[in-house]
Amino acid sequence: MSMLEVQNLSIMFKNGDGSEKTAAENISFTLDPGEVLGIVGESGSGKSVTALALLGLLPFPKARLGEESSIKFDGLELAGLNDNLFRKIRGNRIAYIFQEPMSSLNPLHTIEKQIAETLVLHRGLDEKNARKEVLRLLKLTGIQNAEKRMKAYPFELSGGQRQRVMIAMAIANNPDILVADEPTTALDVTVQEQIINLLIELKQKLNMSVIFISHDLNVIRRIADRVLVMKDGKIVEQGEIRQVFEHPVHRYTKDLINAHMLMKNNNKSGDVLLCAEHIRVTFPLKKNLWGRVIEELKAVDDVSFELRQGTTLGIVGESGSGKTTLGQAIVGLNKYTGKIFFENRELGTANVKERRKLSKNIQIVFQDPYNSLNPRMNVEEIVSEGLLVHYPDLTSEERRQKVLQVLEETGLNEDDTVKYPHEFSGGQRQRIAIARALILEPKLLILDEPTSALDVTIQAQIIKLLQEIQQKRNLSYIFISHDMGAVRAMSDRILVMKDGKMVESGSRDDIFGNPRKAYTQKLIAAAV
Repeated sequence: MSMLEVQNLSIMFKNGDGSEKTAAENISFTLDPGEVLGIVGESGSGKSVTALALLGLLPFPKARLGEESSIKFDGLELAGLNDNLFRKIRGNRIAYIFQEPMSSLNPLHTIEKQIAETLVLHRGLDEKNARKEVLRLLKLTGIQNAEKRMKAYPFELSGGQRQRVMIAMAIANNPDILVADEPTTALDVTVQEQIINLLIELKQKLNMSVIFISHDLNVIRRIADRVLVMKDGKIVEQGEIRQVFEHPVHRYTKDLINAHMLMKNNNKSGDVLLCAEHIRVTFPLKKNLWGRVIEELKAVDDVSFELRQGTTLGIVGESGSGKTTLGQAIVGLNKYTGKIFFENRELGTANVKERRKLSKNIQIVFQDPYNSLNPRMNVEEIVSEGLLVHYPDLTSEERRQKVLQVLEETGLNEDDTVKYPHEFSGGQRQRIAIARALILEPKLLILDEPTSALDVTIQAQIIKLLQEIQQKRNLSYIFISHDMGAVRAMSDRILVMKDGKMVESGSRDDIFGNPRKAYTQKLIAAAV
């Protein structure tokens, strides 16, 4: 007998004008004891909102369920269940791991306090026993130095550690069903592997059923027994994992499976555009009474490389490897020691006027476009902002024409100029960020995780766009990522970093075809 039976689930949201938008339509599926059900689809497909409905977490009364909607858990109808009864189930028998642990964890409370809260609330443990249980859960989920980490705050942990804390919190009451909503999104490939293995191990130990939501088909394939494929709020295909992946029926399923990043042809090497020599970036960890640094973090430790005109250098490594810090040092956002030459001009010796001129030619696209785009400015204002600084003599009409030209180049249109960042999807916001960087006609673009957390089909679109722009403009790229597939698709040469140091460097074919270092081999193996 199925533990969870969902029949004809429809979810509607009220718009500001009183009309309704259907987010999910006639969703039906079952979940058996000990089974892992994967739900896959792009952003906006309805997968997360379907999962939230299972726990009554929709924003009622703005949201409502269709009249024929039925959600039966262990024989109990959850659709329309009052909140008092839901509290006995939510977090107790059905637990939820949210997509972004940094947003879900309270930044003002320690890890111990946040996990203990659910133990006190649902199991009635006193402070002493709750602390013992928190320690056990942290060890169970693989947190190193668990006793010390209990006192830590969320910002003091890495992304993988925060995700483990969220898992510990979710399994604290031995739930029957664990809903994991994109639990590996934006994590390094090796950390993704650890989290997947942890969930598989916990499922077996605790005999849980799992609903695993993701846009990453490779992750779903590894962990799920059955899969639902969703698009535009509907299930377009479902079945046993092997059957769906090997013999997909629906066109959309085939597109998802076949979505891949086209490998660029190696560009001909031009002159050396950028040369970095023995770059070091340190951050103080502890100072003595006189303010002298007595302990420091070596974020980048003696890294050297060169980049030729029209080529791409991929920088790859796990979180904390120093790759983003290195990129920020090149654009002057981090202080460094060593030397960086751009077109044979040392950046460190340039005066303010020279540095501004050089900065026009070195632009950066940040990892999260939602946070890097000003929410109070429309697209035209965002994209044209750099022109006001570097080309103050342009008329408003000349600026607008440049904006329209670069928007067209990045796949946007004139109608988008009056919209604000929140009105766009993640892929569209990334196009806006790229347009903002391109409008100054730079010679070098530093791309910091530009495809992180995007759907697989959108990732492929952004990679293709970047390749076309590079070919058209003869641009040089520094492509920073933990996604080995994206790095392979984009790069001519690759630099592998770990703990601030350069582990290995070489051509794309050498790194992927014959990696010399064990760490590089581990990264590539985890991405397969």
